[in-house]
Amino acid sequence: MLVAFLVVSLLLLRQKGLFIDDSMHMPAGYSYLLTRDYRLNQEHPPLIKLLSGLGLWHVRPQFPFDSPGWQQAATPEDPEDGMTRIEEAFFERNAGQFEQIAFWGRLPMLIIPLLLLLAVWWLTRQLFGPIAGLIAVLLLATEPNIVGNSIVVQNDVASALATVLFVIALKRFLTGGRTIDALLFGGALGLALATKYSLLVLAPVAFAVLVIHAVWQLIRKRVAVKSAVLLPLLIFATAYVILIAFYSFHVDTPWLLPRYFVYGVDMVREATSEGRPAFLLGRVSETGWWYYFPIAFALKTTIPFLLASIGGLVWAVIEMIKRKRFVLLYALVPSVLYLGLTLTSHLDIGVRHLLPMFPFVAITGAGFLATLIDLAKQHDRRLGVALAIVLLGPSLAIAIVTFPNYLTYFNPLAGGMDHGWEKLSDSNVETGQEVKPLANYLKARGQNRVTGIMVGGEFLRFYGVELEDFAGWEEEDNDQSPSEPDTDYVAIGAWYLSEVDLTDEQKEIIDVYRKQKPEAMVGGSIFVFRRPR
Repeated sequence: MLVAFLVVSLLLLRQKGLFIDDSMHMPAGYSYLLTRDYRLNQEHPPLIKLLSGLGLWHVRPQFPFDSPGWQQAATPEDPEDGMTRIEEAFFERNAGQFEQIAFWGRLPMLIIPLLLLLAVWWLTRQLFGPIAGLIAVLLLATEPNIVGNSIVVQNDVASALATVLFVIALKRFLTGGRTIDALLFGGALGLALATKYSLLVLAPVAFAVLVIHAVWQLIRKRVAVKSAVLLPLLIFATAYVILIAFYSFHVDTPWLLPRYFVYGVDMVREATSEGRPAFLLGRVSETGWWYYFPIAFALKTTIPFLLASIGGLVWAVIEMIKRKRFVLLYALVPSVLYLGLTLTSHLDIGVRHLLPMFPFVAITGAGFLATLIDLAKQHDRRLGVALAIVLLGPSLAIAIVTFPNYLTYFNPLAGGMDHGWEKLSDSNVETGQEVKPLANYLKARGQNRVTGIMVGGEFLRFYGVELEDFAGWEEEDNDQSPSEPDTDYVAIGAWYLSEVDLTDEQKEIIDVYRKQKPEAMVGGSIFVFRRPR
């Protein structure tokens, strides 16, 4: 399964273009390695970007330190514009190496989902046995949201891995309580903090669990007071050292933390509390909805994964109540806790932000399915095999049929990929990855020019296609009356076709094409219209 997952991911690297955030994270990580300066892209911790930078080290592209964006990015009040300038200058200066940069900058990402699958197998095997461990890997490895994000320079899959490692290390410490267990637990916590700012919640969780555990051990007189105090201190000291190590030990704030770490936490806090325009079931909101992520999970996951997740959670609760299997808390609590945190967020821009929950619902789902299969085997071995095929076969079939459009997958509850964009938008349906397939589609028809608007459209030129803007699209062009494009093809991304956060003038332009039938929908993301000659 791991080999098959790796092969599919390598094929995706060749077929898909850059996720729009890749274009910022890759040069940012490369600059960290070159300078040990972390001013770029402060809204995310450095781990995943450093990994991408290691891949770019093979290509050795030029970095535009002379760009005005480099100085501008050092200002914490305005880091975004500085990063945008750096990004533009970086790819313009290395235009001839664009394909190499896109490949090598994303290649190191593949180690993250492979480690995630191994970690999930290990934890599930510890909880429910070897058969359940394999089922959990199959559920996760065939889930489009995991497969599609495996090649993205983003911290969503990495945060899922960090959370699973945190739970494994916590379980080991609570059952072992040795110095090595404390070091591993501290290492897992430090890794999580360097992966995603939202995982900062794991620090108070760890503190609360350690306090309760220490008090309980002291009451039962299983440990001395010295050990009950020193081991938790060792855990947090280890986590702190690992966190600052990812920032090259630059500690320059009153809290003895890297300043860009503090800036990033503050940026995420503001983004999640204030939100930005979101789209759900045909409606637009500036602050989102508390129920956004449960609906996104229901529409973006496969039906087998959805049913296994729900069945697994219900089964785990029943098992814990009836049979006192409190070990299930290791899988149940992370699922419920992370989902609860997302209900309070106003940053409703994609189901990928829910990925840290996916491994744990896969684990409980695997325990549930393994129990069903085992019950069937007790009656008849052939019945157990048949049930396993019925329960697990659809997941594999969907993964095969969906290739290579995993990030734009929608299940039948959303109307499939043809209609999913009418229910959800943003990174659920348009990420910039389909710009490369769009270029191939156009060039196959003898076209090297297209009019339109889409996420990541600025990279079309690196694939040999010139993108023309709609007349009157930009505010400075509003004095121009909309006119007919002079290209044979028009391409509009699903995010823009759903008219999220557009001006009235821009909606007027898009409305013309909402009434037309497209010639194609490239990758489930970009609508292509052929203009009559």
